Amino acid sequence: MRPVLFFAVFSLTLFNLALCGLQIALMRRHKRSSRFLELAVCLWTFLMVVLLLVQGCAPAEWHPFLRRWLYFPIAVELVWNLLFIHVCLLAAIAITLALRWWKPAKPAAPEPEPVDFQRRNFIYLLACGTVPATALGMGVHGSLSRYDLRVREFRIPVTGLPPEMEGFTIAHVSDLHSGIFCGPRRLALISAATNDLKADLIAVTGDIINDSMVDFPAALAALQRLRAPYGTYLCEGNHDTIPGYGLVVEACHRNHLAMLFSQTAIVPVQGKRLIIGALPWMPHAFPNMIDPLFPGRQPGDVRLLLAHHPDLFDAADSADLVLSGHTHGGQIMLGPVGFGPLCFKYWSGLYTRPHNTMVVSNGCGDWFPCRIGAPAEIGLIRLTAAAPRV
Repeated sequence: MRPVLFFAVFSLTLFNLALCGLQIALMRRHKRSSRFLELAVCLWTFLMVVLLLVQGCAPAEWHPFLRRWLYFPIAVELVWNLLFIHVCLLAAIAITLALRWWKPAKPAAPEPEPVDFQRRNFIYLLACGTVPATALGMGVHGSLSRYDLRVREFRIPVTGLPPEMEGFTIAHVSDLHSGIFCGPRRLALISAATNDLKADLIAVTGDIINDSMVDFPAALAALQRLRAPYGTYLCEGNHDTIPGYGLVVEACHRNHLAMLFSQTAIVPVQGKRLIIGALPWMPHAFPNMIDPLFPGRQPGDVRLLLAHHPDLFDAADSADLVLSGHTHGGQIMLGPVGFGPLCFKYWSGLYTRPHNTMVVSNGCGDWFPCRIGAPAEIGLIRLTAAAPRV
């Protein structure tokens, strides 16, 4: 097990045990405790810890088994341990400290149990169960919607676009995350849906695998099924570096995939040049990293940059169009509110500047098994000549 993964699993295990102890202590302090409540809290903690250990410690060769038989419980565990446990533990610590400092326990004569004890106990059980129930609901939603996939279309005006490239289409695929939550069946669906668009060219903007090279063959099979007259081009994502820097890139090259790694490819389109450049994974870049990618501009050239992290848009003045992913559209969005604007400057859809444009994909696959308000998607981009400036 990698040191970072070991630390994460160890920390989350401690968080779960600490929260379990605090919950039971708070219930006993407020006379809401019962064997049933304590057993429910302990059982939930046991399940979350066991599933965490299974997911974190199981070898990658177990992924097909986990995907087939434990998709839902592991989805619930991941929602709980990555989204809720930290907030719940902090809240429990805050409540415990507040009760200890502001309302110290005083010895008092025993009071008779209120008549409505059972009803109040039931209400307290509902309150304690709200967050686990939400995690269960999100796990159900993630399991039922894992094969949902939409097509989002964009019409992109390009300054100086030659008539020969008017209407040229690009299918934008991103964030496959081949792994536990995106297996061969889902990858086959993505390939088929992409081919159905009959785009002129296909661009894949990183995160081909989730975290293990064991899952690369399934991704490779999906990528090799893609068909477009002008080819398929890829760039590296952050998850592609998890097994080791350069391993996914080398595997793509060995299998004759056009993985561009600080490289450009010149694609002739009816006598004009579509120049595709791509950078290795990096969250930030400077103009002197991107500008040298592209050869000198000739009349009618169109420059396309594949960059997994959308922040690279700020340094991509030399590109006409930037395609990115990485954000999953925010993953969990309630209208305009969610992780998208909280975590990223650019998180989903179309962004424009005076001389260029970027499209950020929500991605097709998942490492986190629940999407709300940020559906999995393939982009269909159609180039058109920009209106002349007045």
